[in-house]
Order: sequence, then structure tokens, then C-alpha cells
Amino acid sequence: MQDLNIDLHTHSTCSDGALAPAELVARATAAGIQVLALTDHDSVAGLEEARAAALALGVTLVPGVEISSAWRAQSIHVLGLWIDPASAPLQAALAGQAQRRTLRMQNICAQLELRGLPGKELLAAACAHPGLPTRSHLAAALVAGGHARTPDDAFRKYLGRGKAAQLASDWPALHEAVGWITAAGGIATLAHPARYRLSAGGRRQLFAEFVASGGGAVEVVAGANAAHNAEASARWATTHGLAGSVGSDFHDPQLSWNPLGRLAKLPAGVTPVWRDRLP
Repeated sequence: MQDLNIDLHTHSTCSDGALAPAELVARATAAGIQVLALTDHDSVAGLEEARAAALALGVTLVPGVEISSAWRAQSIHVLGLWIDPASAPLQAALAGQAQRRTLRMQNICAQLELRGLPGKELLAAACAHPGLPTRSHLAAALVAGGHARTPDDAFRKYLGRGKAAQLASDWPALHEAVGWITAAGGIATLAHPARYRLSAGGRRQLFAEFVASGGGAVEVVAGANAAHNAEASARWATTHGLAGSVGSDFHDPQLSWNPLGRLAKLPAGVTPVWRDRLP
């Protein structure tokens, strides 16, 4: 089972990915992936299309979602793996997340309007995509409108930390997100832990509260992480009794830093999150 090519963190056009769910599954299959999770941001809308494509191509699809939450005023992402997408509590929670995302986008674009940019046009462009509106969609709209050179430039000028149009999110508390996932039969998995700006003590507290809330795993091997990040994440997993996951965080085939099918294996000593979930 350790020899399987597994990717448990990917995105489609149902959030901020570039490929439709079926296209994502086909590309993953071509890259040799045998077990794939679709984990769109706060959405399970693409799972049925992905399931049908995976069935046709002989890929094991793990139904998933990536939920945005808050912990100590920082945005923390929690993956739900092996969820029941029809879970009523989860469906209600994701409806609330969709409302938060839409309101946040409206407020960000209002801030851009105050700074002389065409906020209403940018809002319409960001919301024209099939999935929930995200800052990535807005960054693309800023580039298309000639207000930034690249998406990264859009974040540097307008949308990133400390910039004029960067607004504090109103995400639910971390323990709520974990609760929604576990209520849906899933395994709550802390996504890309090395990305959070935390002191050593803050990180220990984050993991402690995550475990106390019912969290079951951490993404040990994450897209674009260096080897030392995986080693640190492996230590955090074993220290806190968490299983380990692997995920590229794939969004777009044009981005070379997290291609499908090239993830490292879990470090020795880490219990795979899929150990009791795959035949």
C-alpha cells in the first residue's frame, strides 16, 4: 500500500482550480496517480463528476473538501478526507461558507472601488467562474484588467497581508471545522502546516487544540515543501499521535511547483492516513 501513488489534496474549477473535475481526474491518471482526493475550498460540488470519471478510469477517488477556519486570527485550512458529501450538517456548514466567501468578495471589491479601481467590474469577473469566488479569481481579474502584471503582483499590491484590500476573514473557529468533518464521517487533516506563521509555542498549541477538537491527521508531504518541512511535519505528526497525509495542493497545470504525480513518500514512522481506508 505504501507503493501506491497517492495525492490527497487537489482542486478543480469548483473552487480555484484550472481543470474541471473530470479533467483533473484524467490528468491525475495520466500522471500515474492511483488514489486521488478532490478537496475543493468549502465545496463538494465537483465530487459527483470526479467520482464518475474515476470509476471510468480505474482510479480510487477519495471524497474530500478543504474548509477554511480561524485560529488566533489566522486562517487555518482543514482537509476533510473520506467525507460523506451528503451529510446534512456538512451541507449546512458549506452553505454558510459560501455566504461568507461571497460577502468577503463584495467587501474586498468595495475597498478596491474606494481606491479608484473598477470594483463592480472586478466583482462580476471574480464571480463569473463556476466555483465559489476566491481571491485567486479576483487576482486573475486584476491581471486581466491591467491592474497587475501577474496574480502574485495582484497579491503584493492589493490582496496580500497588510495591503489595502486585504480584509480579515470571518471563518468559523478551528474546532467547528473539525467537527463538521468528523460529523460527516471524515478524517480532519491539518493542511500544509509549514505555511502558517507561528512560533514554536504557537504551533504546539495549534496541534494540541486540533487534536483535542477531534483532528486525526496532518499533511506531512505537501506540494512545494522542502525536505526539511516534511521532516518537521513528520515530527509533529508522531509527537501528537496524528496520521500523515500527502497532497500536492494542485491547482493549475501551468504552475510548475506542484505537479501531479511527483510527491515524495511519507517518512518512515508516520502512520498513513489511508492505512485503514484502502483495500
